[in-house]
Amino acid sequence: TPIANPRWMVPNWSFGIREEAVRRQVDEARSGGADLVVSAVPRTASTSTAKLASRVPGIDVILTAHSHDALPFPIKVGEDAADRFGLARKIPLATRSEVRERGIADYSYALIPVLADAIEPDPDMAALVHKIREPHEAMLGAELARTESLLYRR
Repeated sequence: TPIANPRWMVPNWSFGIREEAVRRQVDEARSGGADLVVSAVPRTASTSTAKLASRVPGIDVILTAHSHDALPFPIKVGEDAADRFGLARKIPLATRSEVRERGIADYSYALIPVLADAIEPDPDMAALVHKIREPHEAMLGAELARTESLLYRR
């Protein structure tokens, strides 16, 4: 994210998966007797978390958030890790795991698409959103620019 968050704007932030730190934590958990190791990795692509799972042995599950990769099943990486147990906001995930003998014996996994037009808005929340947005409506509705061709969003 160096382009979206240049160092000069966020001098005390750091980005990236710290593989060595993850490896130390996994080793510490296993040597402490952990039967299951779950790693939570925010905002990464499935290729990044699969790479982490392949390079750090001992992780049973990688929970991720804010992914755009809506996969109908988790990705199995080697013998240890089930990757992609998570999506944020538009496609929450329901999963249930059976843990037995230092690992996951079985699991169920289901994506639950959220269709905004199929959910009845909560009146109190809608009123709060309106109250917060109302003073800014003119600015939020202002046309800033116009394109002469079709733009695509990645």
